[in-house]
Amino acid sequence: MSDLLQQYKAYYKTRASRFAGNSKYSNSFKAESDLANAMISCNELSEFKDKIGDLNEKCAIALVQDEHLLEQAFFNKHQEVVRVEIANRILEKLSNVSDTGELITMVNNVSTDVMIEISVDEANRLFQYEWGRLDKIDIYENAEVPGEYKSKLKEWAEEERQKLIQAVTDEEDNSNKFKSGWKYTPDVNLEHRHRRLIPYSDQHLNEQLAKYKSIVNR
Repeated sequence: MSDLLQQYKAYYKTRASRFAGNSKYSNSFKAESDLANAMISCNELSEFKDKIGDLNEKCAIALVQDEHLLEQAFFNKHQEVVRVEIANRILEKLSNVSDTGELITMVNNVSTDVMIEISVDEANRLFQYEWGRLDKIDIYENAEVPGEYKSKLKEWAEEERQKLIQAVTDEEDNSNKFKSGWKYTPDVNLEHRHRRLIPYSDQHLNEQLAKYKSIVNR
C-alpha cells in the first residue's frame, strides 16, 4: 500500500474524528465516517473515484444541518421568532438538496430573504431610539418657568413632536424599499426580542409607548 494512500486514509479518519462523541454534530459524524470508510476500503487510491459517489455532498449537507439545528435551538431559547426563520427554512429545504451548488444557493437565498424580515422587524425599535425625545417633550411641557418663556417651551415641544412624526415617515419610506407595504408597529417593542433591550419597568414602558403612539398615530 502506497504512502500516499495511507496519508489519504489518515486524513479522512481525522476529518471524521473531529465530530466523534459530539452529539451536537451527530449528522456530520455519520457523514464524515461514511466518507472515511469509503477511503479506508480502498486498496488503490484510484478506487476512491468510484466509491466516493455523493459522500462529499452529504458531508456538506450534514454540517449545514447540524449548524442550523444549533442556531434554531439558540434562537428558540431566546424567543427570537424572526431570526430563527433562517434556520427553520433551511432545515425544511435540506431534504430537497442533493449537491453543494444547490446547497450554497439555497442557504444564500434563504438568508437574504430572512435578513430583510429581520431588518424591518428591528426597524420597529425606532420607538426605543426616540425615548429621549419623549423625555424632552415632558420637560418642555412641565417645566416651571416664568410666563414669558412658556410659549417658547411649547414651541420646542411641538418641534420635538414633529420630529417624531417625521422619523416614522422616513422609516416607513426606507423599509418599503425592501418590503413593500411595511407599516411601523410600535407595539412590537413589547415582544421579548425587543423588550429585553429596554431597561425600564413595564409601567414606565407602557406609559411612554402610549404617549408615543398618540403622537405618531401608529
